[in-house]
This record gives sequence, structure tokens and C-alpha cells, in this order.
Amino acid sequence: MEPPLRVTHTQRPGVVAVPADRAGDRNSPAGEFSAWEAVCSRWSTGETGPSALIILDTNILWGVTPDNASTDLLKTIRAAGVEGVAVPWMVMEELAAQRALRHREKFDAAYSALQALRQNTPWPLATRLPDYEPERLRQHWRDAYAAVVDVLPLSESALREAAFREANVLPPCKRLEVKGSTKPVKTGSRDATIWLSAVEYAREHPDETVYFVSKNTDDFGDGTSYQPPMSTDLQGVEDRFVHYTSLAEVVSRFTESTDIDEDAIRAQLAGEPATEAIAQEAWAKWKFDIDKRVIPQIVEPATFEVSVRALVSSDGVTVGGGRQRAVGWLQPPTVRFAGVGDVSTYRIGEHVWCTATASWLVGGLVMLSGLRAAMAGCAWETRLLMSPSNREAQLTVLRSQSPTSISAEELATLPEFPSPRLHLAGDEGPATATGWRSQGSVLELLLQSLTAWQYYRNTSPVEDA
Repeated sequence: MEPPLRVTHTQRPGVVAVPADRAGDRNSPAGEFSAWEAVCSRWSTGETGPSALIILDTNILWGVTPDNASTDLLKTIRAAGVEGVAVPWMVMEELAAQRALRHREKFDAAYSALQALRQNTPWPLATRLPDYEPERLRQHWRDAYAAVVDVLPLSESALREAAFREANVLPPCKRLEVKGSTKPVKTGSRDATIWLSAVEYAREHPDETVYFVSKNTDDFGDGTSYQPPMSTDLQGVEDRFVHYTSLAEVVSRFTESTDIDEDAIRAQLAGEPATEAIAQEAWAKWKFDIDKRVIPQIVEPATFEVSVRALVSSDGVTVGGGRQRAVGWLQPPTVRFAGVGDVSTYRIGEHVWCTATASWLVGGLVMLSGLRAAMAGCAWETRLLMSPSNREAQLTVLRSQSPTSISAEELATLPEFPSPRLHLAGDEGPATATGWRSQGSVLELLLQSLTAWQYYRNTSPVEDA
């Protein structure tokens, strides 16, 4: 029998070297990094963290999107600061690859359907698919999952050991019989890198307990016993290496049930700190970006639904009003709390944490489709993470729906805004911010909209040009 092997541990794993074409914003003028690289860097530079780390295998996150209840819970555990939540680098790459492969299947199907349509259409079709960008898609999902978990970098020693074990069919690697082939296939190096990354972390952080979570009991076992050399890997860390086989065990271990005080939650959400935080979030998410939204023929603008406040022009005619599409806020909006529901609470450590779905009425100056400025309001639904007992914890928006229009009654409850009368070159007389004519060039309309923006920022009328 082959003697058991041990992984050598000489230093903490280094930062993963990210190729230039996978560096996110690494080469930007500002020298910024993607969220995925940031979490790799955090673990590799030895920043102090919680007293326990939950390390998830790929199968725990299969089919889990960054916007469902499971990820809400993981974010809650992570935000509490008592336990960290991470995945080995190999898990992150498997998750990104899963999304990319699924996208490739849909892209190929769409390409074939478009080709078939062209062959059966007697006139030319202008429809075309966007460029296939697999790395852009992978990076999108790396960054999305990096908002849920940290990433443990893959060390060279773990990579070498994993390749060695697959070559020699040592657990967790194995041989597989392939249908239609007489020669078994060696496999399992990716499983080995995941396992060894978790073991390395446990060895190099003697003050922390590692909770390794994997449904793969065929290769990793169920935590009661391990085949060599996996049993040898754990020598010296057995008392700090806990093996779970489901996320439910994590929930049971790290959270306690607690009563829901919805009145306290409502009071906190209705307070000024919460409404200001939501206003800044709405501004950051839906801010009018002149570079990306002003020319829809080149860049399709991401619009949202608003209800426009009707105004009376200088000649007594009501202008504006109704449901319209907006391309962004021209200034930070004001926010009023509208309601909360679907509240889940957990006690983690010394504090109570909760996730809740909150509704807000948001109002302010927006840029409408067609490059017209208007005072408008909308309803915005958000999924939040907050701690009623820890006032130092920041309110976090986990995800949100696209804003929708509101009723005239709801619009009337929003704060009153000034209705400036702007005197613009070529106008026959004063006009309100929402009363501009739709005629004119894009440049003229843009100038009018930016003039309104300047008015609201400087709080003084704009004189005739």
C-alpha cells in the first residue's frame, strides 16, 4: 500500500496571480480591483478575522444565486463578525464556470435559432446577437459571489499535492469507469485542492476553528472517519476541524431562534439614518450617468418606472404628470419609509440580526427617457440586512427590485419640491422644469436638463443665456 502523504505547510498561501485578461479593474487609471480580487487579497495578507471560519464546498452553492434566502443567511453570519464565510479559490472558479457553461448553451441555441430564422426569411434581418464574452460573464459571477463569501487563495503546495494525488489515485481522488471506454479515468484534483485549501487554513490559523461544509460524502466522507492520506492531513488539527454535510447544520450551529419585534424594526427603518442610507443607495444605483445613458442608440439605457408630478406653466396650463420611464436621478432623492414584511431574525453571538423586505417611497429630480427633467416619485422594494441590537451595524441592501410608479396620493405624501421657472435661449417665455417642448436636438434637450440640474444644485435661478 502506498504510504500516507502529508502536505507541507511553510507559509500562508499567497495572493492568487490573476492574469491580465482576468484582472477586473486592475488596469484602470484609478488602479482599482474587483470584489473577487479584494477578498483574495484580504485572506492572503493576514488580516485578523473572526474566531471561526465556515468553508463551503461547491455543491453547497450549486444553484444558489446571490439573491435568495440561503445567501441572505450567509451574509448575516458573515456580517455578525463572529464567524467568517469563505470558499476555496477552486470553488469560486467552479461556480463561475457553471454559469459560463450554462450561458454558452443558451448562446449557442440562440445563434442556431437566429440562423434558422435568417434562412427562412425572404428579406435581410438586422437582428444580431451581442459578442460572446465568456470571461466577462465569469468575472461578473466572481464579483457577485464575492459579495456573499470570501475567497481562500490556492497555494502552490496544495496545487502540486492535488495533482500528485490524482496521478496516484489517492483520496479524495479516484478512478472512474467511463461508458464506452475500457480505460478508467483518473479524476478528483479539483476536489483535492478544495480539501487541501481548507486543511491549510486550519493549520496556519491555530486560533480558529474551521467548519468545512460539503455534501460530497462519496469523496470527502461524512466527517466521522477519513481514508489516508486525508486522515493524516488532519493530524494536529482534528479538534479544530469540524465537518458538516449540509447548510442546515451550519444554521443550527451558529444561529438561535429569537422573537421578532416588528415594531422596533419599523421604528428603526422609519428613522433618519435608515432613510438617508436608502437615499444614498438609490442615488448610487440609479444616478444619471451622462456617459452611459445619454445616447440610447449606442448604449441602451437602464430605465425604471416613475410617476411624474404635474406642474402648472406660466400660462396656467397643466404640464407633465402620469407614469413615465426615467433613466436616472439628477440629484440624491428623498426617501420615506412605506412598510416592512417577510422578517426573519437570528441571534448570532451577542446580537440579533434580521433580514426584511422593506418598501420605500423615493422622490426627486429625474432624467426621463427622451432627455427631459421632471420631479417624480416611485416605490422601491429592498431586501435588507440589519441589527436591531447593534447600533454600530450598518443597514445593508442585499438586493432590490426595479422601482415602480406610485399613485397620485402616494406622490402627494413626498416632500414638496420647488418648481423653478427657467429662462432658456430661444424660449418664448418662462417654462417649468417639466414643461419643456419635446422638439429640438438632443444637444438642446441635454442643455435644458443640465440647466435644471444646475438650478437644483445651486438653488438659484438660471438667467437668460
